[in-house]
Amino acid sequence: MKTHDSLSSAKAVLNFLVLLIAVVVFYKFWVNQEYFFDDLEALRNYVMFAIVGGGFLIGLVYLAGQTSHNAKSTKQKSSKRKKK
Repeated sequence: MKTHDSLSSAKAVLNFLVLLIAVVVFYKFWVNQEYFFDDLEALRNYVMFAIVGGGFLIGLVYLAGQTSHNAKSTKQKSSKRKKK
């Protein structure tokens, strides 16, 4: 039976959650569009927080994508230690 790497599953779940957060931010803008165009201060704050939050989410996805884990090498190292 073929096993699946849990790290790639975690990356996929993280990317899906980031996508859901982005969709919710877009939906909140779409629902409150009339309010934002009536109050330009609220629009400015919303856009600023959306850009900063989006930057943090993109950074999180980037850092998660940089992780790597080689399970075979750790098993080999532990078996070599036992032999010595």
